[in-house]
Amino acid sequence: MGLLDTEPGKRRLLAVEVPAIERYNTGRDPDFRIAVTRAGGGLVLSYCLKPCHNVFRLETRLLSSYPIVPPETRVLTPLKHCPHLLEGQTMCLWRQGSTRATSRWDASQFTCVFAIVAAWRWLLCYELWHETGEWPLPEAK
Repeated sequence: MGLLDTEPGKRRLLAVEVPAIERYNTGRDPDFRIAVTRAGGGLVLSYCLKPCHNVFRLETRLLSSYPIVPPETRVLTPLKHCPHLLEGQTMCLWRQGSTRATSRWDASQFTCVFAIVAAWRWLLCYELWHETGEWPLPEAK
């Protein structure tokens, strides 16, 4: 059963996630708005971010187990490999694959828009790393 197939999942989308996306999109250039499409039992958010000098195309997947399982964000724009980039150009944001007890994702506080803001921050770190060779934030524990 997917996120869109359960009543709690539908309520979460209608009461929390969709309004957060609508607020994020308000007044943004169309190229930088979040587009939402259905994918199986979940959703795919497609968008562009420009943290510094470069524009990056990304997608964030809200799997059917979302929000218990954190969203997965990957960069579609080709990147130079770095220690914080997982297979398939997936961003290391919440220690994907970790247990609920060790993940930094908190389903009671965060929304998919929070995940997009975290992706923007990650990309800013990536651009700084590309210029300096040093990741500007501490490692995730």
